Amino acid sequence: MKKLKWNSKVGVLLLKSMDDDYLDTYEDIAQEYYDSIRHPTCANFYEASVYLLNLWLKHLHVNNGWLCEVGSGKSLLAEKLNKQNMALDHLILVDSSPSMLKYSNQWASKGTQLILGDAVKLPFASGSLALLVSSLGDPYNEYNECSFWEEVYRVLRPGGISLFTTPSFDWASEYRDEDYMMQAEFKLLNGRKVWVPSWIYPKDRQLKIFRDSGLLVKEVSQVSRSALMSEPISPKLLIGENDKCIVTGYVLVKANEN
Repeated sequence: MKKLKWNSKVGVLLLKSMDDDYLDTYEDIAQEYYDSIRHPTCANFYEASVYLLNLWLKHLHVNNGWLCEVGSGKSLLAEKLNKQNMALDHLILVDSSPSMLKYSNQWASKGTQLILGDAVKLPFASGSLALLVSSLGDPYNEYNECSFWEEVYRVLRPGGISLFTTPSFDWASEYRDEDYMMQAEFKLLNGRKVWVPSWIYPKDRQLKIFRDSGLLVKEVSQVSRSALMSEPISPKLLIGENDKCIVTGYVLVKANEN
């Protein structure tokens, strides 16, 4: 199989032959993705993302308009809205992996629409969404001519909000090999080692990506390792500083049109 190698000096992805598998989607790891014992790093990142979304959603009025969570897997947004006794019939969940999307099947009975789709080709009319949530959206955070962020700008209505979380660059730069910065490694229960896309950038570059797509950055938040309370800390997060940032979150707005 082929594995993509990131060359930081020239800023391109190179192909390198490897025995491991490089996957385009999370389908092959979906069955065990939420196993906190098998994949504690995912559990830690998930908890940190929940922490940020809970803070943000306290101050947002999301009763009016269509809402969407991209790369939803086990939807954080649906769970949060349901706990607030809010209607879910204006919520749409999108994921490119059928098995990941199945984790949210329970919300279909409450009117939520589940759509199998590509993050860079969202099946919505332009200007149709009031809120778009992307929790741990690094798998489709690649910046190119047909980027996810151009799609976010297109589908948000003027004044619409996007909430985005990603593993922090501080963590990634300490843990990942420099040549493979844009990939996440998973060791599966069957012994197979796989790699999936994981586009994590320094904050300055991430902010530029947002601005180049036309989005305004209203807030940048960080979750440190000490904020994690629910799960044991993954060995992958114990490298480096005692209380470094592990997840970074952004609140983005599409400006009102004059």
